[in-house]
Amino acid sequence: MRFSVATVFALAGLSIAGPVGQATKRADAVSLLSDLYATVQVYTGAINSTLATLTPSSSIIEKTAAIPKVGQQLNSITKAITDTTSSINSLAASNASESEKRSIDPLDHPVEKRQVDTVTVLLTLIIVEIFATIAGAIAILGLAALLIYINPLTGAIAALILAVQLLLNVVLASVTLLLNTLLAGLALTIGGL
Repeated sequence: MRFSVATVFALAGLSIAGPVGQATKRADAVSLLSDLYATVQVYTGAINSTLATLTPSSSIIEKTAAIPKVGQQLNSITKAITDTTSSINSLAASNASESEKRSIDPLDHPVEKRQVDTVTVLLTLIIVEIFATIAGAIAILGLAALLIYINPLTGAIAALILAVQLLLNVVLASVTLLLNTLLAGLALTIGGL
């Protein structure tokens, strides 16, 4: 089958007529979450290298020296999550203003399941990466020493999930359940103090 140049331009025009802005924003959200995951891995790697020389039986002096280093990395993770949440909120705000400007478009497609699955996987990877590192840090340094860093971090994660849900107009039940389960485990640990 042969296509003429006019046919290619006509097909390109049809693809532009759809909700390109919305698709771009969803792609931007996936890109932001991918970047966040890479950033989180850098910081958790730094935490793991700090903890590599310690054991639960290490001296209190060694543990005390490691706490600020681990705390700094946890604060960096919190800042990265907060920055990503702000960027996603900006996407959602521009999405809302665009939908107010245009009339209801029959071509406006809901979020594709594939995109929701990608976002769900990325959020799950981010949460598991963070909490696996936190669990290792707690096992060595103790929860009481890290609690001041963990509280803002968990709040930032919850805000990120909410921002993504608002942008995509979906409920990410599996991600919310994962976070709630991990927080419940953390609460049980706190209860044992």
